[in-house]
Amino acid sequence: MMEFTAWEFWILITRWIMYLGMSAAVGGAASLHLMRIHEELKEPLVRYTLLFLLVGITAALAHFFVRVGASLEEGVTGMFEPDMVSMMWESAVGDALMARILGFSLFIVTILIHVFVRRYRPAEGAKLNVLEVLMACIAIGLIAFSFTEAGHAVEQPFLFQLVLSVHILLTAWWMGSLYPLWLICHRLQYNDAHQVLERFGQLAVFVVAVLFSGGLFLSYELTGWNNLFTDTYGNLLLTKLAFVGAILMLAAFHKLYLVPQLLHSRDAAALKKSIFLEKIIGAGIFGITTVMTTLVGPVH
Repeated sequence: MMEFTAWEFWILITRWIMYLGMSAAVGGAASLHLMRIHEELKEPLVRYTLLFLLVGITAALAHFFVRVGASLEEGVTGMFEPDMVSMMWESAVGDALMARILGFSLFIVTILIHVFVRRYRPAEGAKLNVLEVLMACIAIGLIAFSFTEAGHAVEQPFLFQLVLSVHILLTAWWMGSLYPLWLICHRLQYNDAHQVLERFGQLAVFVVAVLFSGGLFLSYELTGWNNLFTDTYGNLLLTKLAFVGAILMLAAFHKLYLVPQLLHSRDAAALKKSIFLEKIIGAGIFGITTVMTTLVGPVH
């Protein structure tokens, strides 16, 4: 069993929360677009997205200062030691933080524009669609790119970093969409809920294919698929694959059985429980990923 120091624990926690914030923000924003005709969902989705954008940017800042403190190991005051903060800011860790701050901040501005312009000047809402999508894409791109600026991805070629960025974005979309899907089961009529869930399922088929292909590529580039059973990184990778397999089986169960059944049974209780279980497994996947990208290096 792995043992962590106090600093390593807080490095893991802040990075894990950062993953959750990013994923909820991406999934929430995508759901705002996907479910835009359902006005009853707009307010809770906006709250969800903005809340986790704030969680994400707070966790990013906390992660940076915890990394500073871990370098000095002089207690909480060491987290804010000016010379070490300056040194860390000029490193890859600082580059990653800058990209995250810019990305999360731009994302927050985009959501606020979406809310206030459509509330107080609805006639101009349609003109802003392209601008909003462009701003959101830049913001999401910056956040995803930040994860290539530190850790195992820094020394990898551009193709690896590009595939990693896309992999992170699609994973964030899927995991972050689980609460909106759960919300659909509560707020929409069964026919409307079925329609939205069917549309999500069609998108998810493509996303799963890309995620699976990207995951194979990334894991091979990092490990060559060697030492999977004999070192910690390989064991964590296999554990993560088991979790991914479980969540894929749940997603298939949703698409093939629970969603079609919704129209006939008119009871979303089983689907809500299954989505909740999927969220727990997704949080576990983020936890394993956090350990793999922060404390454990691949062995070729």
